[in-house]
Amino acid sequence: MSEQRVCDWSDEWSKRDQLDGDKVIETFPPDKLDRQKYAEFLTKFLANQGHDKAIGNKHNYVLNLNSEWGSGKTYFLRRWAEDLKEHYPVVYVDAWKQDYSDDPLMTVISSMIKQLREQAGKEEDDPVFKAPRKLIGLLKAAAPGIARGLTKRYLGIDPVEIMQAEDDEVIRSEDSEGKSIDMGFAASDAVKFLINEHDSKLQAIESLKTNVEQWVEAVVGSDQIKNEQESKRTYPAFVFIDELDRCRPNYAVEMLETIKHIFDISGVVFVIATDTEQLQHAVKAVYGEGFEARTYLGRFFNSRFSLKAPSFERLLDVHCQIEKLDEAYLNDRGVTIWPSNTDLDLTVSNITTILDAFELSARTALQVTERVIVILSNLSRGKSVDIVMLTVLLCIREKDEELFEQVITDTFSKQKNGEALPLSHHLSEKFSINNKEIKLHLEPLLLTDKLRIDSMNSFENKYPSGVYFCSLFDYLGKIFVPFFEVKYVENDDYVDYFPDEGIPLVSQLESDLNELLADTKCIDVRHDSEAGFKWLEYTHLETSLNQTTSPNYYKDLVELASALDWINSEDEA
Repeated sequence: MSEQRVCDWSDEWSKRDQLDGDKVIETFPPDKLDRQKYAEFLTKFLANQGHDKAIGNKHNYVLNLNSEWGSGKTYFLRRWAEDLKEHYPVVYVDAWKQDYSDDPLMTVISSMIKQLREQAGKEEDDPVFKAPRKLIGLLKAAAPGIARGLTKRYLGIDPVEIMQAEDDEVIRSEDSEGKSIDMGFAASDAVKFLINEHDSKLQAIESLKTNVEQWVEAVVGSDQIKNEQESKRTYPAFVFIDELDRCRPNYAVEMLETIKHIFDISGVVFVIATDTEQLQHAVKAVYGEGFEARTYLGRFFNSRFSLKAPSFERLLDVHCQIEKLDEAYLNDRGVTIWPSNTDLDLTVSNITTILDAFELSARTALQVTERVIVILSNLSRGKSVDIVMLTVLLCIREKDEELFEQVITDTFSKQKNGEALPLSHHLSEKFSINNKEIKLHLEPLLLTDKLRIDSMNSFENKYPSGVYFCSLFDYLGKIFVPFFEVKYVENDDYVDYFPDEGIPLVSQLESDLNELLADTKCIDVRHDSEAGFKWLEYTHLETSLNQTTSPNYYKDLVELASALDWINSEDEA
């Protein structure tokens, strides 16, 4: 494939009306999930599978494009298909939008006729782009009525009447002239008719394949009359079937069973895009839970290509209004978040670290992030919130509602090896908490220019500005868990921490930081997780979050937001 065929999805692209060039039909945003490389690879792979340029041989091929929710399958397929139209005949079928039809074959064939005719530049009444008359024998909707009508008309018998009778029952009817006939004898003629009908269907399938080849050839041939310097469309033709897993189970299965008859057309490659896991559920809904759905689906395809799920950072960037997490935006609304990060990317990074730690699916990760955004957007002026604590609570509630209640009410109790298991250790064992880090942008000199070592002595604060790293496990054990263990007075006002309850005073933190600066083995102290956590504690005390919030405060925020579920669509991804 020449270099001019390489996809470029870095910019927004608009599909325009063929008759009115100023009318935009569809707009594709820039590719934020880095899928262009997959389109380039698959184009070359399928082009080579469907057409051997060296010797001119054409082949068929069927690829299952497997893609779980959130990977932007529909965006990928539609933009890829539009790019290919400059170089190959292309048909795109959205099966879900057309599953109102009872005939999957009609859905595919009508799409092929219309789209290939347009690409060939032919009029609607062009004789090449007419459905073959033999096709009617394959159409599901017409077959039952036509079969009965033809049988009764030409054989003089009613097949329904025969089927309802006992085997040895004499069935009498009248022919078109009113004469009595024995339908039992006529039934043998009906069997011959049905056998002939079966043979006719085989002929109809072959006729249909021939017509498809002619339609594709018409598109390829239409370039022959154009300027020789223009790039010409060539074989193979690409037929995309999208959203099959979202269809009614019986329709999805019928679609596969029907179109498999035209999979083996030379010079045509099919791309069947599915969330294979979901499609297997559809197959089992038709054939039963014990049915080997994966093996069944494997019969239809030559190979399967799986789109990689994007990172949470990219997923949130595409689907969520992350600009509402920006510190400047929140400050304008009078809302304070902690940790305070002037760089939005750090706030998003902390959220995605937590989503990943709790092993959320893409769909649930988006739900949690949307809830964080909604909570912050609805906070009154003057309110503060620990965004790490909020995200952790939302994740716990999604994964284990009972555990969430235990955390909020300080009733968690679990034993291990005869000893009480700390909540932070339980979370670490239950989820992937270890080795996860929170990032904090700090300008230490703006916090304090001196680090006290006692009431009389202090040293110059030599901690550099920049991004500091601290352990999520340390945060859970030393900030998150103690927050829910403090006691409250009757009016629900917060009772401050005391030093002997494990929360150090600012002066103690400064002394610890001074020692760490002298003892750290890190080349860059900002990467010393212990120093990072001390500064995290320091800023936490400085913001006085313990005096302005309470467990009930977070409980209300989480429960109100969790009552709202988003019906997400990934079409724009």
